[in-house]
Amino acid sequence: MNIPIILAAFGTSTRAMAAYDDIDAYYKKTFPGHDIHWAFTSRMVASKLRKKAGREVLHPYQVFDLLSQAGHEWAVLQSLHLTCGHEFYRLVDDAKSGLIRISMGLPLLSSPEDCMEVAGILEPLFQGPKDQAVVLVGHGTDHPAWSMYTAMASVLRKTYGEKAFVGVVEEGIPEQEDVVREVKDKGFKRVLLAPFMLVSGVHFEEDLAGEEDSWKSAFEEQGLQVELHAQGLGRNPKVTSLFSRHTMGALDMVQPS
Repeated sequence: MNIPIILAAFGTSTRAMAAYDDIDAYYKKTFPGHDIHWAFTSRMVASKLRKKAGREVLHPYQVFDLLSQAGHEWAVLQSLHLTCGHEFYRLVDDAKSGLIRISMGLPLLSSPEDCMEVAGILEPLFQGPKDQAVVLVGHGTDHPAWSMYTAMASVLRKTYGEKAFVGVVEEGIPEQEDVVREVKDKGFKRVLLAPFMLVSGVHFEEDLAGEEDSWKSAFEEQGLQVELHAQGLGRNPKVTSLFSRHTMGALDMVQPS
C-alpha cells in the first residue's frame, strides 16, 4: 500500500529553499515506496513563492483534496516545525477536517530524547575557542511550547557547559537583551551566532545578521566579536534523519483498510 507522505513547513523566501530541496531529496531516498508531497502552512509565504519562484505551492487542505481525488484513504503528515506550537496545532486541525485519514509525524523537538539528539548534532558549533560563546536563536512563540526553548538551553548547557546559550527573535524567552547581558557578564569575548530554525531565511538575514537592530549589532555594541553561522537546521542531514524517524513512527500507526 503506497501511503503518501506530506511534508508540511511554514515556508520561506526563495533564497532559503535549498533546505527544503535537501529534505525532499533525503525523503525520496529514504522512503522510495512512498510519494512525497509538500504543503506550506503560511498562505502569505506560499503566495510569494508562487510569484517569485514559479513553484506549485499548496496549503495542506489542498494536498488532502488532491490525494482524496486520487483514491488515497490514508496519508502521513510530517510536521517540519521545531516545536508543538501554534503552527503544529493548526496543522492538526487541518488534518482533522481533511477528506482522508491522517497519521501525524511529530515536530523535531517532541521529547527529551529529541533534545539530547539535537544537542549532539550541534556539537561542531561548540568546537571553537574557550572565549567564544555559542548563541542559537530560534523563532519563539507565546504558545506553552515556548518551554521547549528553555529545555533545549538546559540540555545544551549540560552538554557543552557555560558557552551554550539559546534565545528567540519574537515571543517568549530568553530575550535578546537578557542573553546579550549574560554572555557579556560571563566574560566571553567572541560569539558564534547561529539560527535555531529549520531554514536560514528572513529572520536570519534581518533579525540575526542585520546591520541595525539585530542580534549581531547588539553583541557588537557590547564590544564582542561576532561570527555568523548561516546554515539552518534543515541543511543538516542528521536533523532530517530525526524527522524521518518521526515519519516512520507515523507510518507504523497507519491502519490498512
